[in-house]
Amino acid sequence: MIVATALWLALGTASPMPGLYAPPSAAGVLAVEALDARSQPAARAILRQLAAGRWPRGVASTDDPGAADCSAKPYAAAARIGSRLDSVSSGWFYDIGLTLVDCGGWNVDEWHETLTQAQPPDEAEVERLGMSLLLRLRTWIHEQPARAHRLFDTGLARDSDAAGPTYLYALFKTNDGYMRAYVRPGGPAYAAGMRTNDVVDKIDGRYWWEYGTYQSQLKAYDGKPHTFDLTRGPAKLHVALGTPLQ
Repeated sequence: MIVATALWLALGTASPMPGLYAPPSAAGVLAVEALDARSQPAARAILRQLAAGRWPRGVASTDDPGAADCSAKPYAAAARIGSRLDSVSSGWFYDIGLTLVDCGGWNVDEWHETLTQAQPPDEAEVERLGMSLLLRLRTWIHEQPARAHRLFDTGLARDSDAAGPTYLYALFKTNDGYMRAYVRPGGPAYAAGMRTNDVVDKIDGRYWWEYGTYQSQLKAYDGKPHTFDLTRGPAKLHVALGTPLQ
């Protein structure tokens, strides 16, 4: 905990963005959330294993990590577990996935386990799949120790091996034809005033379709301080990005 706290302080005091990192008390804590009733046995099995004392330690959660910044979060990362059950010609196809996100809901990695059988899976089978997902997570921790420790120590899913200026946002086009923003709470784009699901009208004073969908979406990753004209409900907003995260 001393090392984790020192790292958090070194990063946090250097950042002008409150809420970018989880508090020191959250270091080493993984929130585990079942997103639907069928995935609950898997979540319970994962929590039981994490309670055995191996790092990280788990806590049950119903929180949406992307709903707020990290300043008061009791966890550094979250495992969000969801499932899908479909009827197929051979019986039933069941897919269960674990999405690992940081304390602000920014995606880190994702794993899935599946089975096809004559009947829907029972609780024991779902628990077994949950244990397989936990093994996948622990394999990731073993294979990427530096990134894993940074995530669980600070709450930020930032790959230091691929360092570069970033504002921690993405642009995506929805079925209604709008370009929208996906924003990591506490990050530079969030600090500038951009929020998830804001409708992007203009980028740098030009309508986004003048650039084209692909070129517009690429601008979220170039590390440059773009300006945005946004629509949020009835409000029209102008956001100018400041200093990126290095």
